[in-house]
Amino acid sequence: MHTISDIIRDIDRGCTANNMIEDKFSYRIVFFVNEGNIGCKHYQDTMYGGLRKSLETIIKGNLSLTNSVVIAGTTALKNGKPVSLQSRPYSFNLNEYFRQVMENCSDNGRRADRMYGKCAVK
Repeated sequence: MHTISDIIRDIDRGCTANNMIEDKFSYRIVFFVNEGNIGCKHYQDTMYGGLRKSLETIIKGNLSLTNSVVIAGTTALKNGKPVSLQSRPYSFNLNEYFRQVMENCSDNGRRADRMYGKCAVK
């Protein structure tokens, strides 16, 4: 499972690889909200200091039990040309989250309550 910190580290590596000073550029986050076989492409522009908040807003505002969110790319304009800063897309869905919670519950000597995804002490 990926975290927002993983995405920001990836963007930082992209900035370093392209000799960019992070806080001197405006960033465009490209993301998809996928429900079933239908995906909708969205953009959000932000400055470097607002990356974490923007990513949190995108994921929290669009993720639900019936869809997934993919942070497909983050770009910045350098010398008038877009530069891709992410090395890969990052997918978020609640099924993966609940699976990880269930695994953590069973690993800690607890019984996983499958109906609600909560841990109960034996």
